[in-house]
Amino acid sequence: MNQKLPFVLEIVWLIVMISSASLAVYRTMQTNFSENILLYIIAILAALMYTSRRYLRRTREKNQPKK
Repeated sequence: MNQKLPFVLEIVWLIVMISSASLAVYRTMQTNFSENILLYIIAILAALMYTSRRYLRRTREKNQPKK
């Protein structure tokens, strides 16, 4: 379980990023940009969390000794 948790969190942030970006674009087409800026901010923060999680997981996997 300890090995899978970083990967699961990575996938969760990816899903949050894709869903909030999709919703933001859809709602921007329906209304204006200023009403949906929070959704874009959430998408950007989720993208940053995804990339940082991915980087940390990869460096941990690289530094772990092979069994």
